[in-house]
Amino acid sequence: MRWVLWLSLIPLTGFWLFNLEIYGPSLDTKAALIMLLAGICLSIIGFWKAEVSWNQKFVFAAVPMAISSLVIPSPYNTGLIIASIALFLAFVGTGTKALWLKGHNSRDNNRRGHSNKGQDIRGYWIWSILLGGLFTGITLGFQALVLAMYYITAPSHHDFGVLAPILSFASNLTGLAAASNEGIIFVYGLGQTYPITVTLEKLGFYPWILIFGGALILIGLASQNRQELLKRIFGLVGVSALYLCLRFLVLLHLFFATDMPPVPVERMEIFTGSIWLWASFAPLVLILAGLYSPSNTKLDFRLDFELKLNKKNAIGAAALFIGLFAIAGAALFQDPGIEKDGRVLVDEIHSVWEFSTLVLDKEWYGTNSTYNAYNMIEWLDQTYDVDRIVSHSYEAWQVPGVTKVSPEIVSDRITAKILDGYDILIIKTPSRYEPEEVEAIRDFVERGGGLFLIGDHTNFAGSGTNLNQISRNFGIEFGFDSVNTQDGRLYTYERGYISHPCERYMTHFDFMTGCSIKAPLWSEPVMLGFGLGAVPGEYASTGFFRETRRNDPTQVTDTTWGLIYQAVALKYGKGRVVAFSDSTTISNFRIFFGGTPNLIAGCMEYLNKSNRHEHGRSVMLLLGLIFSLCGAYFLRGKSVPGERVPGERVPGERVPDEGACGKRRMAALTLILTIAALSASGALLTFSSEVEDSIPSQYYDKNSTVCFDIGHSRPVVNSKGEEGDYETFFIWTQRVNFTPSLESDLEEAMAKGRILVIIEPTEPFSDEEVALLQEYVREGNSVLLMIDSEDPDAGSELIRSFGMNVHIVNETSGQKNQTKDDQVRDLAGDKLPISPSGLEIVGGTKLLSAKNRTVLAEVNHNDGKFVLFAESHIFKDGLGGRPGYMGSSKSDPSTGNLGYDLGALYDLEFQIFEEVLGP
Repeated sequence: MRWVLWLSLIPLTGFWLFNLEIYGPSLDTKAALIMLLAGICLSIIGFWKAEVSWNQKFVFAAVPMAISSLVIPSPYNTGLIIASIALFLAFVGTGTKALWLKGHNSRDNNRRGHSNKGQDIRGYWIWSILLGGLFTGITLGFQALVLAMYYITAPSHHDFGVLAPILSFASNLTGLAAASNEGIIFVYGLGQTYPITVTLEKLGFYPWILIFGGALILIGLASQNRQELLKRIFGLVGVSALYLCLRFLVLLHLFFATDMPPVPVERMEIFTGSIWLWASFAPLVLILAGLYSPSNTKLDFRLDFELKLNKKNAIGAAALFIGLFAIAGAALFQDPGIEKDGRVLVDEIHSVWEFSTLVLDKEWYGTNSTYNAYNMIEWLDQTYDVDRIVSHSYEAWQVPGVTKVSPEIVSDRITAKILDGYDILIIKTPSRYEPEEVEAIRDFVERGGGLFLIGDHTNFAGSGTNLNQISRNFGIEFGFDSVNTQDGRLYTYERGYISHPCERYMTHFDFMTGCSIKAPLWSEPVMLGFGLGAVPGEYASTGFFRETRRNDPTQVTDTTWGLIYQAVALKYGKGRVVAFSDSTTISNFRIFFGGTPNLIAGCMEYLNKSNRHEHGRSVMLLLGLIFSLCGAYFLRGKSVPGERVPGERVPGERVPDEGACGKRRMAALTLILTIAALSASGALLTFSSEVEDSIPSQYYDKNSTVCFDIGHSRPVVNSKGEEGDYETFFIWTQRVNFTPSLESDLEEAMAKGRILVIIEPTEPFSDEEVALLQEYVREGNSVLLMIDSEDPDAGSELIRSFGMNVHIVNETSGQKNQTKDDQVRDLAGDKLPISPSGLEIVGGTKLLSAKNRTVLAEVNHNDGKFVLFAESHIFKDGLGGRPGYMGSSKSDPSTGNLGYDLGALYDLEFQIFEEVLGP
């Protein structure tokens, strides 16, 4: 039944394919569970009637496995869970005596006077479950290790164009007209020529490494000696390489076998779909089973080694643990660094896009007003000492109706002398640098400086080319592509279990389309995207996107997908570098939501430190390798639960048949899995970075911060694919020099900002929350509650607590209400899109009446205010009431005939924040 063990690799590989979204949206928990159960069952069947020896003390290995599984994240801990359960079940099933038991011991029982066949069958099941569970756990554990290595290497090594000439030649031999050039195969089919890149993803490297990991376990168990083991491994690699190429050719023929679907990208499913991947690699497992599972091979599994704590075993186990702990720690270790003074220089000499030198105010509107980084730099200046450097031509640069900032430094080049006065240099989508500037920047980092490189998609405006002038000095390269999800949607990154210090305050990040980033193996992943697609730039179109030929089927075959870096960091000398791929998100219209401020805050903290231990990770890796080798040396031979020293006999033990394999290797693998699990979990607990869910209040000036409560309000901005209705209203607070912040925790919002905005509450306020808000106002802060007639009871408990109420007015009545002391002008009539019917505010001081209704009123408490606005829908995004009237962040109130005054609507928001809520 040994070939059944090979078959178990098919569902165990499927478990990962349906559980991880590495190649695209493939998450199917139900399918993954079915695959896992099938793999366990096949493993149990594969060990039916295997030779087994067992010492019940071995059950103690289940304890560290179970503990480690609580630390290692799911699904990577699945193997540990299964192995620990198998050991526990075997312990329970064999009773309390520590005996040498055999899985098919009818002859031994007969010799002892026992002939109960039922006990034999029970023994079969006990040992089959034990060995099947251990094999499944070990295989999944080893596959998890292989995946960890894949995560490190794959994001920067997609291309495998070296095979293009060979595959092109083979395609012609099999009937496809093809030619190759510079690593790309050009295939003529379906009436067009398709450029097909040869990547590890198209070859199916991801499912193959999973099979390869399991195959190594089986080959190791079945090999008679090291020479046979090495021979089989080389054979495995050779057979696999041939299969990967043949599979690619078969899929290529399937691609051109039928007419292209209406949505061409759907045809790429044959390369990316989990079912396709799983089914296309099943034949490889069958081939390997035929080659490496001869019927005359017996597997003699011994889990009977004495767990004696002699000096040699103790030294070996400790050394192995320390070695594996150091290796895992080397990947996670973060130098605490030495904090610097926070002096930041922003390069505006070379900024051709996302410049920060034009002020966002109440006079300048349109796309360019919000498509720049002015507010990000102004916000950072609240925490750091931020200067801008501009060229001499800046003085002559005139933009009609726009206010320019006053720069701190004027120079036509970045020099080493200038950089000596700063700790961090920010470079955004730049123009070309002179070689002397590149050298000065490299030396600045090596001496301890922080470098923040911000790029964008498709080499837009040459920014990728110019950034690479600098980044290649550190092994980083910005791609000339656009990166989104496989189906073209904007990508939302979710912070994982293992995070980088740059992600400290960031739970998620909403991308607006960045580029891929390649980085060296020793780099530190900040944001590693799963299931992404990288599409080459189209330089004849606006924005360099493939807009002109979006439905052209020939444009889907030269893409890259899978694991793609969107942000990376590394340490160079005493300094640090962060490379980020999506400059759009630092624009005025995106900087304060979607995770952008959280990322920027984390990156700045990371860059504002020089390295204390320049070679810390390298030293840890080297020590890990040394200790691991020492551990293997001390645990070799007799003391290792593996091969027996020739001639050694255990008294009373039956000598296994000559040619039997396995011996104590299963016990050795179990021990290694246990030590590796403890090492990995220990490293995770020791070296994992601290994380928080929001930016701390020290990054905000409370007097100029407006917090939007999203714990009770309806969605304010677009985030995680969910549409928000008040994005423009949120962004426009920046035009009156406020910093907006989205806060899900009411107490944190009140601690961070002097103004709290609550829009159309969807959740009621508890008595404790009402009391907190009243105290917040009494302390001199302000609350703006915005409601609408669609839900007149929203926030009623809060409104009543401040002595106010609302009721619906269906008809115009009598005299128009008057404002108090003209604090806010009455902008009723034809200027504001407010109808005569709707909510009217009762109580408080009337501030604005429109169409005979009081729509804005306030209650004063000491120096604080509670302000109620009863026409929230007019501040929704959109034009002409579809769904709101505020337009978008690109809108210009001076253009268009809308039937209402968009400028007056903007002025109303500004007046509310400046005159009513302002100091």
